[in-house]
Amino acid sequence: MKKFYFFISFIIIDFIFAQTFLLSFLEKDLISANKESYENRIFDKNYNYTFKKLVQFNSHYDGNIYNISTNDLGFRDSRNIPLNRKKTFSIVIGDSFVEGVGLEYPDTIVGMLNENLENDEFKFLNAGVASYSSYIYLKKIQNIINTNPDLKIKDVIVFLDKSDVYDDENFLNKPEEFKNTKGKFINQRKEDFYNDLKDLSLWRFYTKQTISGKFIKMTTDLLENFASNLSKRYTISKKLNKNYFKVSNLEVRAIKSINNKPFIKAWYEESLWDSKTKKNINFSIENLNNLKKFLTKKNINLIVILYPWAFEIDSKEIREKYLDFTLPLLKANKIKNIVIYEEFLSDNIYKNIGKNFLYNDIHYNAEGNKVITNSLIKKLKE
Repeated sequence: MKKFYFFISFIIIDFIFAQTFLLSFLEKDLISANKESYENRIFDKNYNYTFKKLVQFNSHYDGNIYNISTNDLGFRDSRNIPLNRKKTFSIVIGDSFVEGVGLEYPDTIVGMLNENLENDEFKFLNAGVASYSSYIYLKKIQNIINTNPDLKIKDVIVFLDKSDVYDDENFLNKPEEFKNTKGKFINQRKEDFYNDLKDLSLWRFYTKQTISGKFIKMTTDLLENFASNLSKRYTISKKLNKNYFKVSNLEVRAIKSINNKPFIKAWYEESLWDSKTKKNINFSIENLNNLKKFLTKKNINLIVILYPWAFEIDSKEIREKYLDFTLPLLKANKIKNIVIYEEFLSDNIYKNIGKNFLYNDIHYNAEGNKVITNSLIKKLKE
C-alpha cells in the first residue's frame, strides 16, 4: 500500500511542478516559434494567405525551429529588407517544397539558385508558401504583378506539386476573393488538457501533462521506432534481394519518406485516380494555361517544374502514370516544362531517397534541394 501512495504522491507532485513551470520552460522555444509563425502567416483576400512584409521570425516544422525573413513583397528572402527594384527577377512559386519548411534560407531551392546565379542585375524571388496549389499560384502571381508594375519580371517558375490535386479541391469553384478562416492561435498542449480529461483519455493526458509521462512516451516512441526500423530493414532486404545485415540506414530511412502522407499517395492510386485526380490535374493545367496567357501579354515566360515525391521514386507505375497523363496536357497547351526525375532514379533509389529527403518526411532536405537546383540551372541554360 505504501508503494501505491508513494506512486500517487509522485504523480501529483510531478503534475504540479510540470503545470506550474517545467513544461512551460521546456516548451518555451517551441511555443514561441509556433506563435511567431501563426502571427506572421497572414490572410490575404486575393490569394488566401501569405507572409507579413519585412519581418523576421522563427517558424516551426516537425520539431525543427528555423528562421524566416521576408522582403517588401512578403516573399521569403535572405534578409528582411526591400527589394532592389533596379534588378530583373524570376519569381519561383510553389508550396512547402519551395518555401523550404524546416530549412534555413540558404538550404532552400531559391536560396541555392541565388547563391549560384544572383548578381547586380538579377535575382530569384521565392513566392512559395506551404499548402499553396495551382489556383493560388495563378491568383498570387496575377496580384503581385498587377500591384507592382515597376517590377521587371523575366520568368515565373512554377513547381507543380503532387499535393496540389488535394489542396485545389478547396478552389474548384474559382473564388474571386477568399474568406478569412485563420482562427486563433492555439497552445495545443493546453487545448488537449481539457479535451483529454473530458474524453477520459487518461494515458494521453498523463503523457502530455507530466514530465514522467513525457519521458515514458519518449522512451516507448524510441522502442517503437527501433522495432519499426527492424521491420523496414526486412522490407528493403526483400525489395533489393539483399542481406538483411547489409541494408544501410539510408535505405531504411527511405521507407519512412515513402510511407509519409499516405493520403496524398492515395490520390495517385486506382481508387482516386480516375474519380478525382485526373479531373484535378486538368484543373491545374487550366490554371497554368490562364497564368501563361496572363504572362504572355506582359512578355514574361512561364516554366513549370515537375519533380517527384518519394513514393513516385519507389513506384514506377505511379510515376509513369502521372507523367504520361500530365506531360501531354502541358504540351497541348504549349506550356514549357522541365522534368526533374531521372536525377533521383539512378543507382540505388532507396539510398537516393534516404540521402535527399528529410527524415520521416515528404520534403527534400538540403542535399535534395541541391540536386533539384543543379539540375534546374543546367536545364535553364540549355
